[in-house]
Amino acid sequence: MMLADAIDRKTSLPRPLRVLMVAAELAPLARSGGLGDVIHGLSCALGAIGVEVVIVTPYYGVTSLEGVPEPKPWNRPLWTPIGGDVRDVGVLETTLADDVRVCLLDCPALFRRNGIYRDENGDFGDNDMRFALLSSSALRVAEAIWEGPPDVLHAHDWHGALAVAYARLSDIAEWRNAVSVFTVHNLAFQGSFPLQRAAALGVPETALHNEALKQDDALNLLKGGIVYADRVTTVSPTYAREIITQRLGCGLDTALQSRSSRLFGIVNGIDTESWDPARDRAIAARYDAHDPSGRIACKLALEAELGLDPGGNAPLLGVVSRLIPQKGIDMLVDIIPSLVDDGARLAIVALGNPELERRIQDACSKWPDRVAFRPVFGDPIARRVYAGADMFIMPSRFEPCGLGQQYAMRYGAIPVATAVGGLADTIEQVDEASQKGTGFLFKDVTPSGLHDAISRASQARNKPALWARLIRNGMLRDASWDQSARRYFAIYRELAGAPPRPSLPPPPPVGVSET
Repeated sequence: MMLADAIDRKTSLPRPLRVLMVAAELAPLARSGGLGDVIHGLSCALGAIGVEVVIVTPYYGVTSLEGVPEPKPWNRPLWTPIGGDVRDVGVLETTLADDVRVCLLDCPALFRRNGIYRDENGDFGDNDMRFALLSSSALRVAEAIWEGPPDVLHAHDWHGALAVAYARLSDIAEWRNAVSVFTVHNLAFQGSFPLQRAAALGVPETALHNEALKQDDALNLLKGGIVYADRVTTVSPTYAREIITQRLGCGLDTALQSRSSRLFGIVNGIDTESWDPARDRAIAARYDAHDPSGRIACKLALEAELGLDPGGNAPLLGVVSRLIPQKGIDMLVDIIPSLVDDGARLAIVALGNPELERRIQDACSKWPDRVAFRPVFGDPIARRVYAGADMFIMPSRFEPCGLGQQYAMRYGAIPVATAVGGLADTIEQVDEASQKGTGFLFKDVTPSGLHDAISRASQARNKPALWARLIRNGMLRDASWDQSARRYFAIYRELAGAPPRPSLPPPPPVGVSET
């Protein structure tokens, strides 16, 4: 029986489940990293199994409307309360696949800027107010569409956390009893602001006194989402276990431990229709898992594009990343001389830290036919790296889920990555004897540990039958959103069919649940 056919029988609702998504990013309209891709992929997968999804996100100055139906403005603006003020917010509505509705919030003074969170001068100084407006307006959108709360309010990261808090702290009983899910995509980004901003954002004193929205003498929006939501999810089971530890809890481990009986780790999927080497026109040749020979042409084309020496049988290592400490690219840069001595070539597509960019440029100058660097982030060159590289290097110090390794496997590049977070959950360690596995994981998060893992992968590459099997294993891995969407739906169904909050039993002993 298809899940869509079972929805009404498995819930107490006489209609499709209504889910309100609140997020700062949405691909392809506006994205700065993986968050926008996740919101798009999850929402469309939920729509495909019969969930009624409405996404609320800002209409930025950098929002692109290419590829979606022309948005239609609502006849009347929203009157959105923030603290003691009321904002006039326009709404433009468009759709994604599977009848997913998208409501773009139009407030030019706060959103129509040349960036989502920042511009060339740094972070916007009023980001707290900007995303408070997103959160409060999202509740007004639900009231306009459904005449009340959705069946499930699903907010994402600190930008949407106040939607959960506003609902729980509302004067309106329906909103106080509305059930909510809060997803932490990266615990390192918490939305921390001066306590003095609380009143302007409509955060009551009680939320500060009980420290639901307070951490280290600052207003902490992410913590509010964690504390007030009925369920907290993050983007891989391993990361869910990591963030309740002091080492990786980013100061919120105690708050997360208190919710651990309602904390779930669900791996992100990818859009397997968009990311399909059999149909991708951005790469030099099309291929699939059953005949990946087109990767040879893709590798030659990438080498020519980047000015790299074809190098015969020498391995080509690919990187698509942001240059921030989390991603660990500094460790790779440290070992470039050794990798060049080993005969490897590197194709690095990354953007971020200026000092790290300079070090990579220096390596390019020293070995111009062995190291190539493009200081950009995203398509279409990223696709050509996934299709042309022999190995994909991802030495993250922590990684909530990660999409790059999933794209790489989909395109036949073998990942070499740290055994953390979602990398440990999505990459199966290679076992040469059985020819099982999809990549090479390492636990010694140091330059030497990375070099050893690349050496192991290079040795495996010298065994053609084994390497061909590993490529096939990765390409055949199910990376679609279908399974993830079903797991989220199971959480929604549990909440939507549950009795009102006061009747919920006390949480069981601390322990992370995996769906």
